[in-house]
Amino acid sequence: MRWDEWRGGLDDRPALWIRKLVRVFGCVIQVHKFVRADDAGCFHTHPAWAVRIVLWGGYVEETGDGRWRAWFPGRIGLVKPSYEHRIGGLMNGRSSWSLWLRGPKVAEIKMRGY
Repeated sequence: MRWDEWRGGLDDRPALWIRKLVRVFGCVIQVHKFVRADDAGCFHTHPAWAVRIVLWGGYVEETGDGRWRAWFPGRIGLVKPSYEHRIGGLMNGRSSWSLWLRGPKVAEIKMRGY
């Protein structure tokens, strides 16, 4: 698969690969492939409302208030633009694939941490 962009940490290594499948009226359908956890203590929000569907692998996330949540394959969740989190680890230690259905951008991404 050809990837359109990646996001990473302070060491400039990718943590997330993104492939845009469809873009219509400011909405986008993307495949996300996580290949490692986000840097410890580094949290982010999202630019739009989105629905995430975990397809394979799964991951655990840490929310900005210190809670942890597991995302297994088949799990579906709504992501608000104000939702602050980081990927804390991959279930299988290799990768996790998700489908993201994202609405039009309504906010700036906010980052907090080291």
